[in-house]
Amino acid sequence: MLRRVAIVSAFAAALAMPLLGGCGIRGPLTMPKVPPEPTPPTVTDPGLGRADAMPAPPATPAPATQPASSPAAPTTR
Repeated sequence: MLRRVAIVSAFAAALAMPLLGGCGIRGPLTMPKVPPEPTPPTVTDPGLGRADAMPAPPATPAPATQPASSPAAPTTR
């Protein structure tokens, strides 16, 4: 049984290879010899790339509040 599956798989792969060979519609996929120039940024630099840039101060956590107790909640004594 395993031999039959292997033979059928090899036959299907042999049939599929020429059909999938034409998938490159625009020709063979090759890398250009010279990479394209990078595009300039669309937004201005906020100044983080400067040598004298200072990081933002750390955010302070919000004060913890006590959850409001529900009048329907059971009380413990």
